[in-house]
Amino acid sequence: METTRETGAQVLAELSAAEAAPEAEARDGLDPKEVPAPHGIRVTAVPPWREGLVVQVLPDAYRDIVEIVADAPGPLQAKQIVPRIGLEATTAKIEGTRGKLKRLMERGWLDEDAPGRFTLARHGGDASRVNSR
Repeated sequence: METTRETGAQVLAELSAAEAAPEAEARDGLDPKEVPAPHGIRVTAVPPWREGLVVQVLPDAYRDIVEIVADAPGPLQAKQIVPRIGLEATTAKIEGTRGKLKRLMERGWLDEDAPGRFTLARHGGDASRVNSR
């Protein structure tokens, strides 16, 4: 039982370190979108939104989602986004997209106006920055 706790604590510490690593690794010349995770597994990093950051810093799948949400006339649900990004509307694809939407919301790229309904995050009213290069 003690070994399980120690292993769990070690894994959590490694994951926390991997989340903090993108900026340091970007300075070291590695691609900031791919951060080495423990045991050689690569993970896709979604950076937190900050002033001056454009959508091109996001991995392709996340960028597509943000651009679709930005172009929509109102809030969108995951099931509405899936066919627009070229995926089959299966439960697995919808849930995977919902996870990406939640991650984008947590990192400040999107807002969830109502449960499951996503819009572009309001950062001083400058929605045009999403598609700027």
